[in-house]
Amino acid sequence: MAGTFRLDRTNLKILQALQTQARITNLALARLVNLSPSPCLERVKRLEASGCIRRYRTDIDLDLICSNVRVFAEVTLENHRPEDFRRFAEAIRAIPEIVAAYKISGPFDYTLSIVCRDIRHYYELSERIIDSGLGVAKFVGHVVLERTKAFAGYPLDKLVEPEA
Repeated sequence: MAGTFRLDRTNLKILQALQTQARITNLALARLVNLSPSPCLERVKRLEASGCIRRYRTDIDLDLICSNVRVFAEVTLENHRPEDFRRFAEAIRAIPEIVAAYKISGPFDYTLSIVCRDIRHYYELSERIIDSGLGVAKFVGHVVLERTKAFAGYPLDKLVEPEA
């Protein structure tokens, strides 16, 4: 449910800090948001328990680790029954190279974010998806040439009206 957990300015500051500095110490976070350490930690634990903070992760520079190809793919299903969408969603969740997927409106049903070793790997993966019997009518891939803006956290100050 969108917007069910009310956030005050301090909780927003905590979330803004943690989404880009997940390894910040509680002491440093407390100083940053003008709280003492104990109440700060209590707030973080409440944000975790509420689901506002789902997990902590590391932003890996994949280009420094290995050669890779990133692709955004648009997928249209042949049929639009609820069971067709469920079956497709279950199948793509099991494919590790699909690192994000969104059911969308418009001329396509899904947008997939895919990462592969190389073009050959991507070709084999896309063929496997198309030929999988999942009812894929159209699969259009767009190879990323350059990332012009990396995800740097949600603009919470622009999206959330803090509780007074």
